[in-house]
Amino acid sequence: MSKNVTSFFDLPSCITTEYYDSVPPFTVESNWQLCYRDLSDRDVRIESEAELSELCFNTETVFPNKLQAMAEQVIQSGKNNALNNSGLTGKGIKVAVIVRPINRDHVEFKNRIEYIEVFPDHPDNSFPDFHGMTCAGFLSGSSCGVAPGSELVYFAIPNKTDDPETYYEFQLEAMQKVVEYNRNCNSPIRVVSLSAPFSKNQKDERNSLADQLLEAGCVLIDAESFGRDFQGIDCFKKRDRIFFELNKWQVENYERNKERPGFADYFRSLCFVPSTRRTSPGNETNSEYIHWSKAISESWSIPHLAGAFALCLEAEPNLRYDEFVRRCKTCPKHDGLTILDLKFVIHE
Repeated sequence: MSKNVTSFFDLPSCITTEYYDSVPPFTVESNWQLCYRDLSDRDVRIESEAELSELCFNTETVFPNKLQAMAEQVIQSGKNNALNNSGLTGKGIKVAVIVRPINRDHVEFKNRIEYIEVFPDHPDNSFPDFHGMTCAGFLSGSSCGVAPGSELVYFAIPNKTDDPETYYEFQLEAMQKVVEYNRNCNSPIRVVSLSAPFSKNQKDERNSLADQLLEAGCVLIDAESFGRDFQGIDCFKKRDRIFFELNKWQVENYERNKERPGFADYFRSLCFVPSTRRTSPGNETNSEYIHWSKAISESWSIPHLAGAFALCLEAEPNLRYDEFVRRCKTCPKHDGLTILDLKFVIHE
């Protein structure tokens, strides 16, 4: 994502968390908020690290002097995650991410990433993408990954998204590359993180490739398989206690659909993956970081789950994915919601 993103929307005269709560989700303004902005002369009404962690900004955001140190602390604390409380790192587990191109020289990945261009001659390989960088960082980044000791193989597909059907074909080709990789490598990939769906007429091919991967001991975690059993959830600390909270969309979706046959049972069966208020690497420089807000992205919950499974494979190399899911769904509840707890999963 270019820094020109800052020209797509104006900042409010008074910057508060209440304002950004009112911005429609999944818009440029909602996604990027304060990134690449000079706020030194702005009216920024933020009182605490907890409040600032609700917003999106990056290491190039300039805050008023009284907030700059606080912002740096939020960036650093956002590198931690609520999943890896087990002492494991994913060492010895090879994982893969299938997304658009990234800056492979970032300090989070330099000299520890195997980078494969699925279509090496495609002109859109030269445009790095924030989504891929975030997915890779949350899964396997050296300081912000759930499984920082895992071995990352990155399958870069062209940064061409104006035709979804074509983009999904790129994903299928990347999955085929993973199948071939495992056939020809003594150290196979065990987990594939793919934060996107497929069209209906591509499901058969997707399922066939997923089965071929499974036969080789590799699990595909994509939007389809993730959504059957999991959702992301906001996680925050208040007065030394951890809280978990559904976002507005999740609550409204439940209210709209709770009378549909089977929906309430499905929702109650879900395991929720803490995946918000996190810091990921950025593409602009080799040391840029972005702190993403409290907004829940299922796309970014998927690499969190993939990282969690990689940690479990380190502890139990022959663990089946369906058994992992079963254990996840029996994790302790918080306010009626099942929250993924790796210590429980590993020792259950």
